Amino acid sequence: MDVAQQAGWLIRRNPHYLLTYPSNLNALLDQFEKRGSFPPALRQVRTIGETLSADTRERCRQSGGIEVVDMYSSQEVGIIALQCPVSGLYHVQSESLLVEGLNDDGQPCKPGEVGRIVITDLHNFATPIIRYEIRDYAEVGPACPCGRGLQTLARIMGRRRNMVVFPNGERHWPLLGAYRFREVVTIKQYQAIQYALDDIEVKLVVEHPLSSEHEARLTAIIHNALGYAFPLRFSYFDQELPKTQGGKFEEFVSLIR
Repeated sequence: MDVAQQAGWLIRRNPHYLLTYPSNLNALLDQFEKRGSFPPALRQVRTIGETLSADTRERCRQSGGIEVVDMYSSQEVGIIALQCPVSGLYHVQSESLLVEGLNDDGQPCKPGEVGRIVITDLHNFATPIIRYEIRDYAEVGPACPCGRGLQTLARIMGRRRNMVVFPNGERHWPLLGAYRFREVVTIKQYQAIQYALDDIEVKLVVEHPLSSEHEARLTAIIHNALGYAFPLRFSYFDQELPKTQGGKFEEFVSLIR
């Protein structure tokens, strides 16, 4: 059963909501746009399991007028935080988890700061998880205006391996400008892998390899989004790109230690 068939089955079970991975959502959006319409009763998409990019969220909003509600989770402890319908902040599930955002010195992050996520599971009596670093980074959020009073996270950034490394040694979570790729050519799936400071491979799943003109236009979009003119090389595939052993898909991976 492919992604479109899975989505059709899920929507038939509950026509108003769709729960899926962000990478699957992009494939579904391709199908909906090709068909020229979205499922008429669909009111909300909920994503889980992978980092949701701003590009994917905006594409869903503009293409179908549908908002995405993201859920932050891990295999070790399940649901960690849920997006608030009022503010868009992520409410930590504080009834069952203690979630800390720590800076490089091991001190608690202030609202607006990005830190390592450390978790203590309060209800696991078989294998206690105490101050367990799940290797994710997130931005600590302020008090939510909705009044629920729960701790918040503002953004889920991803893992250190998902950060682009700049020549001056700085690391940032990259935006590739993927939403604008469709201005150039139809791309089913993409992934960028940074092997070295001067070597980023851009893998594209497309029906046909791109022309040199299309490659140049995509390069300009990516350079503008990254804020730096990294050397890029394009590779083409006709099959879905592999996921991690945990079943997740990563749009950007840096192999620089």
